[in-house]
Amino acid sequence: MILDIVKQWINRIKKSSFIKSVLSLSSGGLVGQVILTLSTPVIGRIYTASDMGDYTLIVSNANIIIAVSVLGMLTVFMLPKEDTEARELCRLVTLCSLIICSICVVFLYLISPYWKLLNTEGVSYSVALIVLWIYVTSYIINNICYAYANRLKLYKVLFWNPIIGAVVNMGLSILFGIMGLGFIGYTVASVLSVLANIIHVIKHANPYSEIPDNKKIGYMKLLKSYSRFPKFQMPSNLVSSIANQIPLQILSTAFSSSVLGYYSMVHKLMSLPTSLLAVPINRVYFQEASKRYREGDDIGEFSFRILESNIKIAILPISILMVFGRWIFKIVLGAQWEQAGAYAAVLGIYFLIGFCSSCLSGSFVIIGKNSWSLISASTNAVIGILLFALVNIFPGISEWTFLFVMSVSFTIERIFEKGFFFYYTGFDLRRYVIFVVRLIVIPFILAYFIQLAILKFMH
Repeated sequence: MILDIVKQWINRIKKSSFIKSVLSLSSGGLVGQVILTLSTPVIGRIYTASDMGDYTLIVSNANIIIAVSVLGMLTVFMLPKEDTEARELCRLVTLCSLIICSICVVFLYLISPYWKLLNTEGVSYSVALIVLWIYVTSYIINNICYAYANRLKLYKVLFWNPIIGAVVNMGLSILFGIMGLGFIGYTVASVLSVLANIIHVIKHANPYSEIPDNKKIGYMKLLKSYSRFPKFQMPSNLVSSIANQIPLQILSTAFSSSVLGYYSMVHKLMSLPTSLLAVPINRVYFQEASKRYREGDDIGEFSFRILESNIKIAILPISILMVFGRWIFKIVLGAQWEQAGAYAAVLGIYFLIGFCSSCLSGSFVIIGKNSWSLISASTNAVIGILLFALVNIFPGISEWTFLFVMSVSFTIERIFEKGFFFYYTGFDLRRYVIFVVRLIVIPFILAYFIQLAILKFMH
């Protein structure tokens, strides 16, 4: 009986190009994440929470600059029919990114006597801005290269890519940590791992290879053809990045860099299901759903099946971290990270709904509703502003209360966001509501109260 079930699954995998593509991408990501996870106990002991907090501050602010620099066009490379047009888009986005990013960093330096974007504890502002520029440019080029390889369906190349990055990141992070380089060492290791990824992908699929003159369209014509991205997707990404930045700034200023560091570690571990499964699923989903939508197929049912099938995998690890997080963090990372593990209890639902969003990321772009991406991002920004008001109106509020309110607020927004997507595709919203209650709300409530019961029993 069991053998027959296994054979059925194997046959299903062999027949489904979608499943094979996801397995190829996710298995490479899995190996890469295993490597990084195995290094986490060492990393947690040679870097401080403050180092992690400063790094998170750089990355979160970098996302704001990235949102502007790429003109909202990081998802555009799958859409053209011709590879030459996709390569010309790669060049266009890269050129715009380098120019805009450089202007932003110079501007931030010039206004630094009056206002500073970053409040890092371990390095000077000038050094932080240099690190910011390097991180932004390397991140953008890496994503462009990866997207082009994904377009060409070079899944074997993309299988090895995260493994190479993880090995470089792990080795250099440990080396620089032992050398006592702190935040700089941790950040440089991350950037060099991204550069290794870029070199590896370009070797097999160069998005910047020569384009015949008769195939060139021209940058201005391309911008006109894909104008909905700068008009809607760029403001959406920018507002979304700012919205994501607000809670991090609050954690850093209203509480401390250490609290931000604890949150960063929770984010790192509880985002593993997203990194391992949701991201590779989304890369294949965006490609397949775009094709189906162009051909007039129903992508509502297709999207829901993907969501329903894969969230069942994410529920278990996230629930375990919610219930046993404080003890897992203490054992694996050391006693200094026990508080970070405790945060997992109130953040579980936030990461679970984040997994859902990541699986279907770019869904509004596929159906031509880019404006809804902007509406969603604006809603997130309003939530961030309300959270900022909360800590100012109630200055004695604890980080626990803040994290709980933040988690629930963003969760509700994301539930409605995906609900509107399914509405526009004509999908039965009753099935979506049942899905949310059964596989998101109920698991969170159960895990939260089980953890409280364990704590009460122990005391």
